[in-house]
Amino acid sequence: MSDENSGNPPGGASVGVVLAGGGARGAYEAGMLATLLPKLAEYQQRPDVFVGTSAGALNAVLFASLAHLPAQQAADEALKAWRGITKDQVFTAFLPRAVPVVLRQYLTGLLNPAGPPLSGLLDTGPLRETLRKKLGWHQLHSNMLNGTVQAVAVATTACHSGRTEIFTEGPLTAALPESDADRAVDYTRTVLNEEHVLASAAIPVAFPPVHIEGADGWYMDGGVRLNAPIKPAISLGVRRVVIIAATPLRYLPRTHGRGESAPSVLDVFAQVMNGVLGDRMIEDTRTLGKVDELVKSGGTGVSPRGRHYEVVEYLFGGPSPGQSGQLGERAAYVLDTYFRGTRRLTNLDLTLLAFLLGPGRSRGELLSYLLFEPEFIDEAIELGRRDAQLVLDAAGDDPDKLWRSDAY
Repeated sequence: MSDENSGNPPGGASVGVVLAGGGARGAYEAGMLATLLPKLAEYQQRPDVFVGTSAGALNAVLFASLAHLPAQQAADEALKAWRGITKDQVFTAFLPRAVPVVLRQYLTGLLNPAGPPLSGLLDTGPLRETLRKKLGWHQLHSNMLNGTVQAVAVATTACHSGRTEIFTEGPLTAALPESDADRAVDYTRTVLNEEHVLASAAIPVAFPPVHIEGADGWYMDGGVRLNAPIKPAISLGVRRVVIIAATPLRYLPRTHGRGESAPSVLDVFAQVMNGVLGDRMIEDTRTLGKVDELVKSGGTGVSPRGRHYEVVEYLFGGPSPGQSGQLGERAAYVLDTYFRGTRRLTNLDLTLLAFLLGPGRSRGELLSYLLFEPEFIDEAIELGRRDAQLVLDAAGDDPDKLWRSDAY
């Protein structure tokens, strides 16, 4: 599993943070990490390796670019950045501007098969500019050079192979991990820029894939194969890992669905999304805990291939299974409460999308991925801060109680 290690942590890295994907739900993750960060710094356990997918890639770069600041100031600046994001800074409104463009691309593809195909329903040109202008790229690179940050990595999916490509800046004093044949994960050393994050966040169908010049290929959302890149973080040398996600770490308990109505297509799609975003993270974390238990119980600590295992403790920040639908509920609340009258008319894309999704239980769940509206961002941040405080309260004043190394 991901705690196989062939040497000492590169660059002295010890604590890393893994940030899962989730579109606008990234605001929840920002609220979570912003609340945990000052306490981790107080315990001398501030992360210096950041690995993310999709919105988690944005958060990884954001927090790494602020790592030179005192922890509380960095947390405040990160939340300020999220509160400044609007839908128009992410994608072009679907109506009325995007529809003619999509139709033109589609018809052009039918008439000229050799021409460029329709690759996404939404124009993410605004997001490219947002990432370029609002993330502190110069400071990020400075933090890498002065050792404040050991490594930053973003997960993408290579369109030509379907493998996970981890674009990594750093570590400066060690080689990158070798490709993982078992899990189809490859690593590329690079100087990160907005194109890497844009590719990591290229939600299939909705957002077009991104061509990365240095890699000479097309890449899309890393969450297709690896939404929570735990193993890459550990392969980069961390021995404690903070896992931040907007989905629970455990499955819901078994229940009976007697008396429920038949699920809609959207309900089914929502379950597929939950599986894509959460299942691999759950299984990877359980495997990590099992190997930790094996090593601690006196196992050989050596894999059949001769690699040494080490105990890697983890801290999970995210909703409990019973609160798995909280972000969807907040998204539905925001839409029903604030999108009335003239605001509904000036947000025809959201109005149309909400209409198409209908009144079903999955409406808010699906909307929450694209609801880059200030009210939802605020709600998501506060939920993240609340859930992070629950983690801190459970640990009390004992820093060791923040971490676990079991399979739960």
